[in-house]
Amino acid sequence: MPKNIKQFSITRQKTALLILEWSVGFRPAGSVWVLLLALRGFSLVEIGLAEAVFHVVSFCCELPSGLLADVLGRKWTLTASHVMFVLSTLMMVVSRGMAGVCLSLAISALGYNLESGTREAITYESMLQAGQGENYLKFSSVQHGIYRFSSGGAMLLAGATVLLGWRAAYLLDTAITLIGLAAALTVTEPERDTPGMTFQTLPSALIKTVREAWALLRSDGVAVRIMTANALVGVCATLTGFYLQENVEAAATFPALLGPALFALGLGGGLAGLLTVRLDRLSYPKAVAITGAGVLLCTLAAKGTSLPVLMASGLLAGFLDDSLELVSDKRLNDRFPSAQRATLISVSSMIFSVFMIPLSPLFGWWFS
Repeated sequence: MPKNIKQFSITRQKTALLILEWSVGFRPAGSVWVLLLALRGFSLVEIGLAEAVFHVVSFCCELPSGLLADVLGRKWTLTASHVMFVLSTLMMVVSRGMAGVCLSLAISALGYNLESGTREAITYESMLQAGQGENYLKFSSVQHGIYRFSSGGAMLLAGATVLLGWRAAYLLDTAITLIGLAAALTVTEPERDTPGMTFQTLPSALIKTVREAWALLRSDGVAVRIMTANALVGVCATLTGFYLQENVEAAATFPALLGPALFALGLGGGLAGLLTVRLDRLSYPKAVAITGAGVLLCTLAAKGTSLPVLMASGLLAGFLDDSLELVSDKRLNDRFPSAQRATLISVSSMIFSVFMIPLSPLFGWWFS
């Protein structure tokens, strides 16, 4: 039994983790950042450049951020991610040109990198330490639902956010990220078999983590197949949802329906918890076959013009994708050692990005 198990409150830990999900999802300005930049006078080319900066930073920092979480600890990496979110929103408030906007998005990307993998790792290890490992999938589904519904709620407030003005909207986001930062500071670091680190031992620890993670990937073909299948289904569902928005806008009879329609599209992922437990009872190939075939049908149907069909396609694609993601996350966590957990989850995220690069223009062609 870990030495500090008596001081560990899983109820308090869960509460903090759920607040973190809400604070990351419910960001009114962040949900319509493209629109806010356009209203400030930035061209679509400039906005595209800013988005490219975000993805470049995200790709480059995904693996190093996972390494830091494994070497330095989950709590402080998670705290650092929310410090980045606070700095990003404040930078957007004071920015006057493209340089400030790009810097804000670069800092935001780093924040998401630091959170990616770390949140899953600390949740899984917290449940294990509390003796509730069998309940991880259920709680992970709750986390996922809170994130989806809170981000959908932020999208529903798009009109009010625009009326509020971009500076006031980003100040509101700053206040929300500060709540997330406070929650991160209350999180308890789960017990791990990792010795304390110093600046002198950090480089060797990072090299050791990379070598051990690479060795595990080379020897564990099942984990690699899970990562690959989950990423491929996820990319198809994500791009379907992305390009579907334009068809929904064209099919909506009244402009006032657009906001509620986009909000409703996000509900599919929020309901994924209804399927995950049943899906987890199947073999993983069967789970991939069911969800993958469903997402493919949604992609084909999403090219139509009927609003009900479009809405059903978007909802189902998100529902199936997020259900598979939760099941994949559980199975990967079951296979990953604690010392390399966040690093290996970051590798999974990188595989997603690799598929996004060639499939994005292909889906654009399909929906054009």
